[in-house]
Amino acid sequence: MNIKIASSEEIPQIEILYEELFLEMSKLQPQYIAPAKQDVEFLKNIILEEKSDIFVAELDNNIAGFLLIQELATPPYSCIVQHNYAYIMDVIVGGQYQSKGIGSLLLREAKKWAEERKLDYLELSVLAENIGAINLYDKHGFNETSRTMRLEL
Repeated sequence: MNIKIASSEEIPQIEILYEELFLEMSKLQPQYIAPAKQDVEFLKNIILEEKSDIFVAELDNNIAGFLLIQELATPPYSCIVQHNYAYIMDVIVGGQYQSKGIGSLLLREAKKWAEERKLDYLELSVLAENIGAINLYDKHGFNETSRTMRLEL
């Protein structure tokens, strides 16, 4: 198992995993999320941008999973304490590679990335129905700090 920062050569395999991620999300919340493809230009920009990276987990010459991370800052509102933090936008481990510790390895790499940049914390969002991911994040010390609520009309 090798964890490394993605280059543009890995984009085709990352695209395949994104399709799997979006399909799984659409199964969890079909009324809000549809199966889709990720925009290749978006991926290229994330790879090239200084304040973001994609970590890929390589196993048997395949991308078994990835984690997309960005450096962000809290909005400049007077009531919000200013922080620079790392936001984990997406994490996916391919179905055949799940339950092998790959998600944990990717999260540890994200933590190192944030620490090296002297950021204050890691943050992510997860669908309420994604119990497997929630359990993984709980195991790594993530705590719920807010909740999105919706009223159907």
